[in-house]
Amino acid sequence: MRRLHVAVLLVLLMTALVGAGCSEAGLGGDDPEPLDQGGRTPAPAVSLPALDGGERITLASHLGRPVVLNFWASWCEPCTREMPALVAFAKQTPGIDVVGVAVNDVPADSRRFAREVGIPFDLGIDRDGAVAREFSVTGLPVTVIVDAEGRVADTFFGEITREQLDSYAEQLGL
Repeated sequence: MRRLHVAVLLVLLMTALVGAGCSEAGLGGDDPEPLDQGGRTPAPAVSLPALDGGERITLASHLGRPVVLNFWASWCEPCTREMPALVAFAKQTPGIDVVGVAVNDVPADSRRFAREVGIPFDLGIDRDGAVAREFSVTGLPVTVIVDAEGRVADTFFGEITREQLDSYAEQLGL
């Protein structure tokens, strides 16, 4: 009986995520707002199983470097549309680390998508959405910009573009 309740809750959560953020329109604007230089709060701790089965993915291991933390899922159309921009950005912007977090996704589906797209950056799996909730992610995709000191500089809701990623890089001084 308990498993049935858990299964129903997972279905409801996935339905809510699809309806809330994973849609054609998305929530992102044309350009990110200028990064707030003061009042940044420390990013929540991230420690996730690596999608490829390797060492755990942590934000702490990236301290000292800015991070683009992208929450996505293989079943989310805007997520799959934005991924080529993230891949190109990761390859062409060595001063910023990109980390992907597959949320409420089947690991085999995430791995298949990552192979198809050629994702070169670290990927973690957040099966129950706990890490996503720590970052107030209520829909997908969401991209969180973490500065070199491990503080949240901005959160971008919706499908992000290469131009927007470049704007963040410029604002971070890279």
